[in-house]
Amino acid sequence: MKMIVGSKYNWKNQPERLVYMGKLGSWHQFELVGKAGIWCEVLDDDLHMLEET
Repeated sequence: MKMIVGSKYNWKNQPERLVYMGKLGSWHQFELVGKAGIWCEVLDDDLHMLEET
C-alpha cells in the first residue's frame, strides 16, 4: 500500500481514524484524528492491516 501523508486510515474492523504523518526510520507514524501527537507506529510488514478511509 502506498501511504500518503495527510490521508486518513484505520485498522481493519476498528473505528479509530488515523492520519498518516510520514515515515521515520523503519516506522510509519500516525496521529489519532483530533488529537496531536503520534498515536501509533507501524512497520512495513503490518501496513496490510490498515485501510484508507
